[in-house]
Amino acid sequence: MSQAKWIWNDGDFETYHYMLLSCRRQEFECDYPCLWPLSRPSVSASFKKHVEIPKDTVIHAVTHSSKGLLLFNDMKCPMNRDVPIAAGSYEVVAVLYDLTAFPTFFLDHEYLKTDESWLADARDGRYRPAGCRAEYASAGDDPAVFPFVYETVEPVEKSERNGGILYDFGREWFGPVSVEKAEEGEEILLCYGESEQEALDTEHALLRETLAGDFPCLRPSRAFRWIFVKSNRGRAVSITASYEFLPIEDKARFSCDDPQIETIWQLCSHTFHLNSREFYLDGIKRDRWVWSGDAYQSFMVNRYLYFEPDIIRRTITALLGKPPYHLHVNTINDYSAFLILSVWEYYFATGDKAFVARIWEKIKALYDFIVSRLENGYVVRRENDWIFIDWGDVDKEGTLCAEQILLWRVYQVMANLSVLMGENDLYSEKAEALRRAVYRDFWDDGRSAFIDCPDTGRRHLSRQSNILAILYDFTDEATARRIEQAVLKNEEITPISTPYFKLYELMAFCKLGNIEEMQRYITGYWGGMVRLGATSVWEQYDPADQGDAHFAMYGMKYGKSLCHAWGSGPIYLLGRYCCGVYPTDVGYQTFTVAPAPGLYQSFSAAVPIRNGVVELEYAAGRLTVKTNAEGGTLCFGGKTLALPKGEAVTVTKDGNAGGAIS
Repeated sequence: MSQAKWIWNDGDFETYHYMLLSCRRQEFECDYPCLWPLSRPSVSASFKKHVEIPKDTVIHAVTHSSKGLLLFNDMKCPMNRDVPIAAGSYEVVAVLYDLTAFPTFFLDHEYLKTDESWLADARDGRYRPAGCRAEYASAGDDPAVFPFVYETVEPVEKSERNGGILYDFGREWFGPVSVEKAEEGEEILLCYGESEQEALDTEHALLRETLAGDFPCLRPSRAFRWIFVKSNRGRAVSITASYEFLPIEDKARFSCDDPQIETIWQLCSHTFHLNSREFYLDGIKRDRWVWSGDAYQSFMVNRYLYFEPDIIRRTITALLGKPPYHLHVNTINDYSAFLILSVWEYYFATGDKAFVARIWEKIKALYDFIVSRLENGYVVRRENDWIFIDWGDVDKEGTLCAEQILLWRVYQVMANLSVLMGENDLYSEKAEALRRAVYRDFWDDGRSAFIDCPDTGRRHLSRQSNILAILYDFTDEATARRIEQAVLKNEEITPISTPYFKLYELMAFCKLGNIEEMQRYITGYWGGMVRLGATSVWEQYDPADQGDAHFAMYGMKYGKSLCHAWGSGPIYLLGRYCCGVYPTDVGYQTFTVAPAPGLYQSFSAAVPIRNGVVELEYAAGRLTVKTNAEGGTLCFGGKTLALPKGEAVTVTKDGNAGGAIS
């Protein structure tokens, strides 16, 4: 028998923890719950399994739920106590109600264990395999408590400032802080800062709190590098801080002859781990919410940093919530599209058909909601919609081209998924019809580009719509080359200001073979933050800003996130394009390694793939590649060579192959 685990109705774990997380944001000592509706986990659930019990025994089932019982055939048995069971054949049913978290229970007996072999439902008769996780495998565990790991972090410096103590922890962290001692009636101010200026600015810092009462006092987890502590009695107060995290180990690495790149890589990795939590957060100070567009990029980085499917599954499940849908995901039209695209890209990378089957009805419901709001076949803004795509100079006042390209890709993905699920393809014809319409209404042949919007009369060109056309193969290669010259390399077109959409632009350059543009930008843009002392990647960076202007955003003096997951894009760019590793069949059954050194004269790297890793060494025009997985093909120097599992293959830039080296 398998290991016993706590079980629940599938999806309740993610729904519950997403509900909690979405209401934890704080600003200026005020709670700030998310801007969209939240689903609740099941209040009631039932679980069933057939079992043969060969001899009389005693069974003890454990639950944290408010109410619950076990049925052995028609015999009713209480939980959380020993129950004698006679030998026999039983249909075992557990019925649970939980008014505070979600129904869960645990049973570990030689004849009967709770695990994924049980069926569960929300008392609606729609039984599916129960949800469970390996972390919850003993009677004392509680699935309502997320399994974070904690380590104490020590300050690198403490100094007396402004009548208090300023603690500098050396780099960005996230976790709880404990105030160790206080006097009776004392009030203590804690002011958290991603920058020193923020921590000392007790009026404008986003995260601050005044404590009074019982001590020692453990505070909720928050983001910090600096923490300013001040007593109203002018007394020095001691604090202890912890790092709260998931122990996910990096499988990737990258260094090259440009010494800044390894520093940038480590900066991106640290940023990404801080935001790899119950789900992928956008940032750990603000908003600490789960945004589908941000998560879409995090899924990409995941596959090129540590290739951990579980956090992707959790995030997709949480964002899907429970149909029916009345608003777009995060209220953003494009974010609903990105969520559907995420499912196919997850499947293609992992081959995890079982997960697609689990969420397929929700995906179809989200798709139905998207198309129910079309007008003349196009995505348009309706009441309560947010057409985002990106900040910047994009004409969103009418029907936006970028949204239609995403819709076209949604049709393609739905076609792929429906075939995977054994259903009829009802989407491919819609995709082709939409493509023809977009070319008719948005393509400006004289300017070799797609305009943002035909409705407003501006005929404005932005990078964003044209980048998506290149990335998703909406255009043929010849048209993509025209767009590259007319838009991407045209300095008169408003540049992109966020790491979010800049990642897509750099991907487009790389796809068209201009990897040097990507390499120069990483050194300039991400390197610029490093040179300003950043210990994690910022939400936005403008080299023209000076001083405290680097921290301002959203009308707040310190509103900018200085640890934002979407800034970790160099990990993806270097693994996917410089190392050139990508799957060519579902689940990396076959994959290609097509390195493009570009500006780098040497590099050393490892890139994770499903069930393996690819290691690369390049110097003086000579490349050596080794992988511990089957199915690899090396393309370099005009040569195409098989990559035998466990053997190194060497080839030079001029195409001379050294063959396999054991």
